Amino acid sequence: MLPLSAYREAINLDEPFPAPIDDPRSDVDLLRIALGGLPERRYPDITPDHAIFTDKGLAFALRYELVLRSPGPFDEDVAESINILLARHSARMGRTTGPNLMRVSEMLPRSDYGAARNVAMWRGDVRELVADAVVNAAMPNLLGCTDPMHPCIDNYIQGQGGPWIRNDCAIIHDIQGHDDEVGHAKITRGYRLPAKYVLHTVSPHLENGKVTEADRAALASCYTSCLDLALEKGDIHSVSFCALSTGKNNFPFAEATRIALDSVNRWLQYHGTDVIELVIFNIFEDEDAEGYMHALNNWVED
Repeated sequence: MLPLSAYREAINLDEPFPAPIDDPRSDVDLLRIALGGLPERRYPDITPDHAIFTDKGLAFALRYELVLRSPGPFDEDVAESINILLARHSARMGRTTGPNLMRVSEMLPRSDYGAARNVAMWRGDVRELVADAVVNAAMPNLLGCTDPMHPCIDNYIQGQGGPWIRNDCAIIHDIQGHDDEVGHAKITRGYRLPAKYVLHTVSPHLENGKVTEADRAALASCYTSCLDLALEKGDIHSVSFCALSTGKNNFPFAEATRIALDSVNRWLQYHGTDVIELVIFNIFEDEDAEGYMHALNNWVED
């Protein structure tokens, strides 16, 4: 596993990303500069010269190209325009502050879940969540989903965080010399996400729907590897996980939920909560939230 020390300086992980300048230019003017400076555009018909864009349309036009682009440099004007546009889009989406979320111990005071005071559940868009780190269900090459129409967390994180995330991941991949292994984790800055950092982990994919012990161990490792890396970084106190390996990765939701809750519970009990004070489970669907609630309501602590 590639250690943090091998790529920390290469991606300037400890340097703050500059806030966008106060710019009087319109979103359309900025989009024209941003799209005009992105090489290998896959959808050249998206241009502010050919349509009247709503705010949502402008955001989609930019995200479409950012999700499709290959990693690589771009000039300062383009980077500045993208930075401003993504900051404006983030502001329009609003904010949910992770540390202010109700803890499991408050939601379910009778739950036997050991880490209940340091764990929260939240249904919402990861692009709105203020946390020190959010976890991305990454592709093995770490370069992100390349289908702008696919509603996956990788797509949302890469699209809102900005092209710098993909560039950082390409550097990490080059240093490592191969795709990332299932259950490992890497970290980049969050850039134009509300989160300071993104923890990228490749979770197991089930081909035939049958779960093996190796699959269970790999999924548990995704959670512990992310928390280990967050702890090593040193300034991360809140971490948000999506429902890793569920959906198209075909891991049965109930079992994946149990592994997620158990892995986090054991990690917090072993390492304490002096540094990692809060773990958030970011859930999207009502049915999934009910699954987490059921697991917590029926938890039997070892």
